[in-house]
Amino acid sequence: MKHGDILSTTIKRRQKGKKSRGPIYSVVDLETTGTSVNHGDRIIQIGCVLVQDDEIINHFETKINPQTTIPRQITQLTGIKNSDVRHAPLFDDVAGTLYSLLSGTIFVAHNVNFDFPFLNAELERAGYPSLSSEAIDTVTLSQILMPTAKSYRLRDLTNSLSIEHDHPHSAVSDAEATAHLLVNLAKRLRELPTLTLEKLVELKLNLPQQTTMILNKELERRVTSPLPLSDNLYVSHGIVLHKVRPATSQGKIVNVRYPSTKRAKLKLYGEMLEFRSAQSKMMNSIYNNYTHDEPKSMIVEAGTGTGKTLGYLLPLAYAAYPNKKIVVSTATNLLQQQIAQQTMKQLNALLPFELNGVVVKGNSHYLDLAKFVHSLSIIEDSDYVQLIKAKILVWLLGTTTGDLDELNLNAQRSPYFAEIRHQGVKTLREDNEFYKDDFLIRRQKQLHTANVIITNHSYLVDHAQELGDGTRRPYLVVDEAQHLSESILRRSRQTLDFQSIRTAIHVLENLVSNNQERNLANIFEEDALGSYNVELLKGDLRALNEANDAFQQALYRQFMLNIQGNPNELIERPLDNEQLLSLLTPTSKPIMQLEQALASVQLHFVALRHLFEQQADRWLFSDRYLMSQFQSQWVVLADADNKLHQFIETLEERGSSAAFWLTVQQSSEHSSMKLSGGLLAVNHFLTENVYPYFAQPLFVGATLFTSSRSNYLYEQLDLERSRTLQKRFASPFNYAERAKLLIAKDAPAPNRTNNEEYIHYLAQTIYDLCKDNECQTMILFNSLVTIEQVYSQLKETDLFDQRDILAQGITGRREKLLKQFASGTSSILLGASSFWEGIDLPKNALELLIVTRLPFDSPDEIMNRAYNDLLKREGKNPFYHSSLPKATMKLQQGVGRLLRTPEDFGVGVILDSRISTRRYGYSMLKNLPKELPVEELSTAKVVEITKIFLKKQRTNNES
Repeated sequence: MKHGDILSTTIKRRQKGKKSRGPIYSVVDLETTGTSVNHGDRIIQIGCVLVQDDEIINHFETKINPQTTIPRQITQLTGIKNSDVRHAPLFDDVAGTLYSLLSGTIFVAHNVNFDFPFLNAELERAGYPSLSSEAIDTVTLSQILMPTAKSYRLRDLTNSLSIEHDHPHSAVSDAEATAHLLVNLAKRLRELPTLTLEKLVELKLNLPQQTTMILNKELERRVTSPLPLSDNLYVSHGIVLHKVRPATSQGKIVNVRYPSTKRAKLKLYGEMLEFRSAQSKMMNSIYNNYTHDEPKSMIVEAGTGTGKTLGYLLPLAYAAYPNKKIVVSTATNLLQQQIAQQTMKQLNALLPFELNGVVVKGNSHYLDLAKFVHSLSIIEDSDYVQLIKAKILVWLLGTTTGDLDELNLNAQRSPYFAEIRHQGVKTLREDNEFYKDDFLIRRQKQLHTANVIITNHSYLVDHAQELGDGTRRPYLVVDEAQHLSESILRRSRQTLDFQSIRTAIHVLENLVSNNQERNLANIFEEDALGSYNVELLKGDLRALNEANDAFQQALYRQFMLNIQGNPNELIERPLDNEQLLSLLTPTSKPIMQLEQALASVQLHFVALRHLFEQQADRWLFSDRYLMSQFQSQWVVLADADNKLHQFIETLEERGSSAAFWLTVQQSSEHSSMKLSGGLLAVNHFLTENVYPYFAQPLFVGATLFTSSRSNYLYEQLDLERSRTLQKRFASPFNYAERAKLLIAKDAPAPNRTNNEEYIHYLAQTIYDLCKDNECQTMILFNSLVTIEQVYSQLKETDLFDQRDILAQGITGRREKLLKQFASGTSSILLGASSFWEGIDLPKNALELLIVTRLPFDSPDEIMNRAYNDLLKREGKNPFYHSSLPKATMKLQQGVGRLLRTPEDFGVGVILDSRISTRRYGYSMLKNLPKELPVEELSTAKVVEITKIFLKKQRTNNES
């Protein structure tokens, strides 16, 4: 719409408004030269969409001449150039009609605290009063009403809702997308149960501008327009929950025959699934092994694109039918969800019988309903915690699992989550008002009828006996098997943080007796026995604090007294295991004091809790919450005690293959100490504690073997090579034509003597590869320090004006960076160790992968140093026995990021000449996909060939 049409638009909008009873919402988006109007930033585009009664009734859009230069990064983001606004109206020219257009409407924006104040500041600058409109924010409304959304960026929300949004960061496109989002949110709000809506209003949420108004108005409307409760919901003790379909056992048993031939599979698949030759061979080999009279343990390496999850589940489903269970263990919680939500659904659509699946994780992943409901009665000082409560209230209308991971909240590090997380079925009493609704009680029932149990490696290691069955022996699938031994080592490797213990004690002391707030002393002041236990608890906590300090001092005197360090320097000190064990023995004075103090705190708190539960009807919600808070903080201390006992057990039983160290940091203000340690090697843990409860396990992964002769994987998995069947199925992707691996043969060797020259080479080569080559680029490093050094040099170039550059440890955490990168079009991501694997970036989400350095673990890292010493004592070469196989596997995983679908294409670049000059480099290359073309070139040629190849592939795809 042109500027001259604004007034007629206003008139049309007013006329249409007379015919409708609903308010008019003006959904606005601004594009600006920057984020601060006070610092001279100006509007360059305005988009406005008018919404009434869930319908878009009009649009308004104009570019604005800001009378200043548009920064290059804004042009890159919005596509608006200086030439586009040169002949556009000034803001002063449109201010009057814009003010008239928006007056009397409810102002809406996605991040209203930016758009509304910015627009008002511009109106004031033009001589008009600020808009007095009510204003609401679709970001926070989305967070409440769409609690399981993976991201609340506008483009991600519209994509998840299938809302057309062709031009993100174009004001009119963003405004229209936000309008459709508003309509969707309004519908969700109208469908909320009245009881849930009341709970949301009772939270007294502090949302941007007048956003809470929309909740209050909907609740007022319910007085005259009550909403019946949906059939899939029910009310329990004032909270609305989702009904769970009763778990059913296997229905009528039918005769089924495994589809071994291609013809039989095609008939089974119908239109639902594509036949893949490698997947079919994988299925048959698994079925044949597990239906054999003497099945063997089996390792299956299935390259990317094989379809490995369905490739093992379908044959095992036939082999297990009708009486056996299948336990699937994965490396991550994300993979668990993918199997449960995608593969199981696909499998049940194919099979002539039905499988019931259940996801099993550690207790702390689940919500404790009773604790959550108690927390609702407390209005927190933190607005964010109140917002989390609102999200959970709405989430409870849809979840049947209570798995907090469904909320996709990185903020689960918040102390609030410690208060509402589940502590396990053993902590529940049958008189708990939510006992029958409890998510872990529900899960226990599901476990009895489930055919497929989907867990993770950590849970499997800790609960093998519970998941397995020594007589019926379920099938066990270990997906991403290369991580199983890591889970055992990670489980054994713990850190005792004395500062966190001290903090927990301090919080407990405040909960017991604090002059500023209600505390346990207040609760029990009229109860003689209660007051007596509160006084004892005060003394217990003082004794515990002293014992904690004494233990810390004993460690310092024993191991750190003669260690010299500079102020603020972090010191890591390896410990002698025999000396540490003598200090940790139960008869040593520091341990005796610590154990006695912990036991006494627990004894007197349990006594108080018993008194509390005896008089259940007497207490306020806030009293219950206070007891719950004490319990949550006590868990921190109990966890520290468990770690201490685990250290002792490890030292006593496996001390020869364990390592421990102290980490100390001293400064002028305070000092901190941590005691860390654990196992260096698996030491037959799996054969003793996991495998006996299952049939011969099946190990699956995309990158498992590091060479045909290496025993690395067998040793990591506690397997005998001669008694293990192994199968390898190559990726079906067309590496020969769709990918290249280029090695810079003149790259300087990474070393410490010429670090400045090396960093300059990396920065310059990355710049050359990315300049005028706008594709999604991931750059893998071995060190966050190197990322910081390279990033600082790139920042001095014009690459920052052209591309979105993301750097781990600098611009955000891993999860945030991955979300930004996955939704980008020409982003550059600099990532360290955690980015080498477990990342799925299909299609054009990744086209250029740069490996700056071969992924060898640092030999100076304390656990690596200790493990290498252990291998030497066993007469083994640490490099060939451990370092090389691990690096080879990691390189395979890194290169495996390139092609994720048949349509993908990409270039891998290695800026480490050792892969072509050292003998071990040949071994590493040999384990990459056989069809992958590998070329060794000069750095200049690498840059040239990379750009030519990617340009050609893009042209081919477009044609």
